[in-house]
Amino acid sequence: MQRFLTVLLTAAALLAAGFGNANADTQHPQRLIITAIPDDGDADRMRENFGALAAHLGNAVGIPTEYMHVENYAASVTALATGRAHVAWLGAVTTAQAMMQMGEDNLVVLGTRDIDKGFVTYFVAHHGSGIEPVANLGELASAAQGRNWTFTFGSRSSTSSHLMPRKFFIEQAGLPPERVFRTVAYSGSHDVVMQMVANGTYTLGAMNYASWDKASENLQQQAPVVYETPEFTNYALVARADLGPELISQLRAALLDTDSTPEGRQILGYLKAGEFIDADLSEWFDYRDLLESGIGVGG
Repeated sequence: MQRFLTVLLTAAALLAAGFGNANADTQHPQRLIITAIPDDGDADRMRENFGALAAHLGNAVGIPTEYMHVENYAASVTALATGRAHVAWLGAVTTAQAMMQMGEDNLVVLGTRDIDKGFVTYFVAHHGSGIEPVANLGELASAAQGRNWTFTFGSRSSTSSHLMPRKFFIEQAGLPPERVFRTVAYSGSHDVVMQMVANGTYTLGAMNYASWDKASENLQQQAPVVYETPEFTNYALVARADLGPELISQLRAALLDTDSTPEGRQILGYLKAGEFIDADLSEWFDYRDLLESGIGVGG
């Protein structure tokens, strides 16, 4: 009886994880689950567009596929690491965090956008602050002396709204932003950074350029760009390696073919990209090394 119960509980655990036909090396799910970091402040917009991407990939590989929305960046990494999700749209920091939790042999990159190998962050300022564009962040830090300027990043786990702007700020100003600005906050997402700088809640903020570019002209005027960072690598669509090489190859081919249909081009339009391109996990190793060096990003 004890053995029967053990087998029954094991089978139930596998079904709960969404797997069928499981073995030690390869897991072919009966249903594919895709998640994403919630870097867009509009959850319904994410459900619509990542739901469309899920449908595109699922139709290509012949497996029912759905998008699972999560409330924060850490939840997207946990979902992938624990098998609640099989595929995830992650930034560079969360890709590195997934690598650190799962091990690099258990994670693969399906592809990245054509814009992700030359990504930049914008520093934006409230229109009424009188802050002019600067050549570097040391100049911005000098201008902040004696002022009560406030600053906001997006999510602590964001690459383009926290890690990289913080890294560039320390490199160029020689100080962390907490020693320059009266307060430093985390607003949660790029869109919220722009809104809170535009309405004057914060004097300055850091956000990804693609989110600024797709904002309304009115918002852009309320939160103009005062500095653009050097380029860095950012987002990737990653998958659990235990999906197996055959399914991973099919998913990768379908992703790289996204621009071939009107529906796919609509998804790419939402993501501010022209196409998905090939990439390798090794291109994100520097981020893992940076996190392991001790720079804090939180959850």
